[in-house]
Amino acid sequence: MLAAAGLLVTILVATGVTLAVLHYESRTNTQQVNLRSGVTIAEDSAIVQAAARARPAVVSLVTLVTQQQPALSRGSGYLATTDGYIVTSISVIAGAGGMTVLIQNDAKTHEARLIDYDCQTGVAVVKIDKVGGLPTLAFADPTALVQGQRTVAVGGPFDGGSVTPGYVSAMHRVVSVPNPSATTESIELSDVIQTSAPIDAGTAGGPLLNVGGQVIGIAMQSQPSAGIKGFGLNVADVQDDVQQILQTGQVVVSSLGATSTDLSPELASLSGLPAGSQLVNVDKGGPAASAGLQTGDVITQLDDVKLDPAHPLRLLLRSRFHPNQRVTVSYTRAGASTQTQLTLSSQHPSCS
Repeated sequence: MLAAAGLLVTILVATGVTLAVLHYESRTNTQQVNLRSGVTIAEDSAIVQAAARARPAVVSLVTLVTQQQPALSRGSGYLATTDGYIVTSISVIAGAGGMTVLIQNDAKTHEARLIDYDCQTGVAVVKIDKVGGLPTLAFADPTALVQGQRTVAVGGPFDGGSVTPGYVSAMHRVVSVPNPSATTESIELSDVIQTSAPIDAGTAGGPLLNVGGQVIGIAMQSQPSAGIKGFGLNVADVQDDVQQILQTGQVVVSSLGATSTDLSPELASLSGLPAGSQLVNVDKGGPAASAGLQTGDVITQLDDVKLDPAHPLRLLLRSRFHPNQRVTVSYTRAGASTQTQLTLSSQHPSCS
């Protein structure tokens, strides 16, 4: 492992690259545990099989972070196309201006370039060139995700292709991650999966799989200080972003022309406000301003879709609505509820 790290440092230094901005192994045989009470527990072979199928498509991303002292930072990702498009998370690319990719069973290292990312969902797509015929992973059905289902996180070859089983312990969480465009600040991600699987830095950015070997999320590093083992970006939120980036090279989403913050039912109750999304800034001349919306208004519904932890405003604007669409906005101001109509504009997701 140390030799691999030293080799990457040598490669980066020798090529003059300047980078500024930007578990354990599961056994391959079925095991049984005799509890001396006549009960025998069989190891779930589906986990082993899912990891084995996925491992060839999981890569390691190694970056040189130089904000303070130069240091190697590692993470994972997975191949979404046979010609080298890689899905990972913004946490892996934050603080780096270039990346080296390691592929399973490939002695060469590959320089990667960032294609685009979305701070509102936490997903990023990078590309390696001059490759073909690579193995890939596919998204699972986003509507099939349920609390309690088994999961497996798979890391890239730099960490030996680590395999970490677990289960979905909670859904619709809100977590903070580093901002890739301003590394001294953080951003909040909504609708995140919480998993019992402990995710380390090397596995973060790699796929979080179901037992069928399909991607249900993008693994995020554990937060031991918070007593939480690991997270995953929800496939329901990142799938559209990835498809847009693969087809057009960038993410474009519908916009109200306003910045807002989500109010959970608990926070809303404490504040004496309805659950929804409270406007903190309204762009002059934007759709929200033209429709009469003001800072402090709490949006509670778009058309017939109510806002809640499973349907936060920012994610609804990308998954259920599109630019130039006419929508009815239900909102509350000073305790009174009303509605207005506006036409959504388009924008690249902001990291502010």
